[in-house]
Amino acid sequence: MKSLKEAYKDSFLMGNIYTPKVLENKALQQMLKEQFNVLTSENIMKPALIQPKQGKFTFDAADDLMTYAKVFNFKVVGHTLVWHQQTLSWIDEANTSREEALVLLRTHMTEIMTRYKGEIIAWDVLNEAIEDGVEEETKNWRKHLRSTPWLRMIGVDYIEHVFQIANELDPNAKLYYNDYNLNYEQKREATYYMVKELKELGIPIHGIGMQGHYHTNTPISTVADSLELFSRLENVEISITELDVTVTGSEKSSRLSAEHELIQAQYYAQLFQIYKKYEKVIKRITFWGTDDQTSWRGDRFPTIFNQDYSPKKSFEAIVDPEGFLQAYPLIDRDSTQTAIANYGTPELGNEETWLKFDPVPLVRQLTAWEGATAVAYAQWNEENLYLLTDVEGSKPHANDSIDIFIHSHQLFKITITAENKVDFNEKPEISGFESIVLTTDHGYQIYAKLPLQVLSTAYVFGFDMQVNDANEQGIRQSCATWNSFTEPTLRKVEEFGNLQFMK
Repeated sequence: MKSLKEAYKDSFLMGNIYTPKVLENKALQQMLKEQFNVLTSENIMKPALIQPKQGKFTFDAADDLMTYAKVFNFKVVGHTLVWHQQTLSWIDEANTSREEALVLLRTHMTEIMTRYKGEIIAWDVLNEAIEDGVEEETKNWRKHLRSTPWLRMIGVDYIEHVFQIANELDPNAKLYYNDYNLNYEQKREATYYMVKELKELGIPIHGIGMQGHYHTNTPISTVADSLELFSRLENVEISITELDVTVTGSEKSSRLSAEHELIQAQYYAQLFQIYKKYEKVIKRITFWGTDDQTSWRGDRFPTIFNQDYSPKKSFEAIVDPEGFLQAYPLIDRDSTQTAIANYGTPELGNEETWLKFDPVPLVRQLTAWEGATAVAYAQWNEENLYLLTDVEGSKPHANDSIDIFIHSHQLFKITITAENKVDFNEKPEISGFESIVLTTDHGYQIYAKLPLQVLSTAYVFGFDMQVNDANEQGIRQSCATWNSFTEPTLRKVEEFGNLQFMK
């Protein structure tokens, strides 16, 4: 069978990550040399690792990458120059002026880019600058910028500065904006308008990096929609920069079952059918991990190689997606779930009065940054629906919250924060609604009572729930649902599951 780089030699570069362990592992070196022609620095070029203290630059690991790439004829992509994570934490933000921040930014970029000028084909110049949870006014992209140290110190034009500086330092390198969840409609639109406006202003931005951290239930159509939108930008190339596909339902497994391996392979095949369709604008596809054992999402088997670097079925599916799907036709898998509300009258705030069976797990992570999950329990009597949501893995911040979606005779979306602030999302307040929030040693619990006469007299509702995990700045960085695999909104009731009352 052809190698990956041979199969796509006329389409796009095929890449993977470089980590220092490559130098110690002959089998890994052989696999990379056979399959790929471009390497991305996974961590070793991130700001905090390159300049851990002001003026102290540590280039040893990055130098090793460049030497290795020259010896084995790999192209190199630099990752990343400006990011809100793993950034220059030694900066005293409160006492740093705009002018001083611009000097610090330029100094950092100058040291690393001049060192490797002409040796790196592309830079992820700016990483993840658009916040999650974009819902409206996508054309006003500045409104949706993530609150980062550089934004707070310099202002919204820090984005223009980073690309202008990068272009001055290495005019021949391709300069990328790189982000995750760009298959989400609102976030892709905000990104589109940002890049479009920057190009119109003459800012040297050359590409969009779609990270590609998907799962086997991510709607394929959303990826195609983003590629179609981005392909309309003039003189802007696209790279799939951090591709991995976790296997939904494999979270608690010690090994990947044959069924799950096939499902993952079919998903990769569909992805590459789409990538081939847009090969005129896609310049590179980089897998984010060499094997399942060492992947950052390894508990869900996201890569295309086993621990010993033997190929999984996904490898065959990528090399020949059409042939693979002909040999293994897709099966329609209904993802609609049914949750049970048990009969009973619990007491809000008293966990012991709740019947802890038929849990509703909120574990379907929708973002690349995976945070809090939850388990919910539902009970009912003739007057009320009761919900207990037990959130785990999050210190309660101001904007941590849960969303309750109910579709009966009309659609209800209720948001309850960890501070017990309730939002009925432009619907009239539900008379008789009550909620209580308690902090636990593992997160927090939200108890809610919803009067049934307001909702409906039906005994099966359209239903979903979502737990939102915010950071200390109050910005949502992850969300996990029960049934939906794309971020639920009031417009997507077809993605809800069912809540059935049992007596």
